Amino acid sequence: MKENVLTVSVAPFWHSGAGIARNSYISMAVLLPVAAVGVMHYRVGALAVLGLCIGSCMLAEALMQKIIGRPVTLGDGSAALTGMLLALLLPAGVPWWLVVVGSFSAIIVGKQIYGGIGSHPLNATLVGWVMIRISWGVQMDADVALANLPNLSGLSALAALRGGYVDAVPLKDVWMGNLIGPIGSASLLVLIGGLVLLALRVIKWEVSLGFLGGVLLGCVLFGSNMLPEGSDASVNPLVMLFSGNVMLGAFFLAPDTTSSPSQPIAMWIYGFAAGLLAMLIRVYGNYYDGGVVFGILLVSLASPLLDKIRPKARGRE
Repeated sequence: MKENVLTVSVAPFWHSGAGIARNSYISMAVLLPVAAVGVMHYRVGALAVLGLCIGSCMLAEALMQKIIGRPVTLGDGSAALTGMLLALLLPAGVPWWLVVVGSFSAIIVGKQIYGGIGSHPLNATLVGWVMIRISWGVQMDADVALANLPNLSGLSALAALRGGYVDAVPLKDVWMGNLIGPIGSASLLVLIGGLVLLALRVIKWEVSLGFLGGVLLGCVLFGSNMLPEGSDASVNPLVMLFSGNVMLGAFFLAPDTTSSPSQPIAMWIYGFAAGLLAMLIRVYGNYYDGGVVFGILLVSLASPLLDKIRPKARGRE
């Protein structure tokens, strides 16, 4: 009887214990304080958007998997995480039907038509957000969507900066999301949650640090151009770093394992380019509130090409 003397398999040989379900539930757990602060600021409207987003994403995933004939994988938490992230990117006052359209677009167009998790080339959350932001720009504008909600006044941080009202955007209010904006505006809590993900090795630090570095460089180079012409005010780089969705982008959107590169050098380039492009869109683009989203989404298109940047095997030209 012939015995196998040597069994050869492809690395890795040891499993770290990490998995889709573990990473999804940890990510949602660290985002719970951010969601709670959003509900405190924007009241029942934020709670409704969160619940409807998560529920719609889970329903869309189950329906699509049933239609295609794949096993239903709601237990891995990926659909719920997509819904939670999408909700945190939305203002609390958006119409319910817009939330449903965005959720179904994220799951079906951004994920399931490519074969599900691990196969989609772009971040599903960002695909859903972009589709409704481009199609229904007025309803997605935080300054418009939150105009009729009680206990809220003023402008969103980015709108105030573009109008030259620098004093209306104090850093302490930006940290805790005490301004008009998306539900997940409490950027300091997002940063703390992101650091927890790094500590637990849920995400890779190269993408996050590269992204923040790109945003900071963009702020230094172009930040003053965001103000009206003739303004003698200056933009605090920390305000730009913590306003909008920068922290969500750095720790929860850009490091998406499916749409981001896997090689270290490629991750640095990917993160840095996405952060720099996000600032360019913020300063010069019409969709300035979506600079982070568009920046990550556009650079993700180059992710397969960036992954070709790797050390050559010894002995090869």
